[in-house]
Amino acid sequence: MLRVRPIHFTSRIDEFSADLQAQGLLCVENHGNWRVFDSGSGKVGVHAAEAGSPEDGTTNLGFEVRDCEIFVRRTLADGTAAKLVDSRHGSTARVTAPDGFTFLADPSTDLRLPAEDTPLAVTATWRTPDPAAANKVLADIGARLVAERPGGGALFRAKNGGFVATAAGAVSGVDLEITRLSGSAAPQ
Repeated sequence: MLRVRPIHFTSRIDEFSADLQAQGLLCVENHGNWRVFDSGSGKVGVHAAEAGSPEDGTTNLGFEVRDCEIFVRRTLADGTAAKLVDSRHGSTARVTAPDGFTFLADPSTDLRLPAEDTPLAVTATWRTPDPAAANKVLADIGARLVAERPGGGALFRAKNGGFVATAAGAVSGVDLEITRLSGSAAPQ
């Protein structure tokens, strides 16, 4: 099981949440300063941040997996660094790309697959100086290649929903998009 669930940090959590709902996402968790929205194909975590803090307005790459121990074991076997770490919500998996970029894969009991007719998808774009290495990391965690993109980037699909694109960038970072799916059921 692998589902895209980037985390967006914002000092305007109510406004950002309202924007996601206006785009058609459903709030499936609301703990005040932590909320999760479901597009039908991928989720978005929204975490409150202090206004003006370095994380305000940033997005971290993130995923949901069924079993963190199995996920770490398979990711290591495929050649990407991963380990179990303690987080605010229990044991989670931390994946480290060759350039030091890290992201978390949190445990989830929501095993459903995206519906065939889901009109929306969460797409996280991982900008990196080394798209080829990022592509390997995504393949090693179980994301499936959908299409190659110019400049060495690619588009990947997670089995349980959502997409991750890789693209060349001067520094590593993540952009969040809510995409309308075309007839091909993949962002263009």
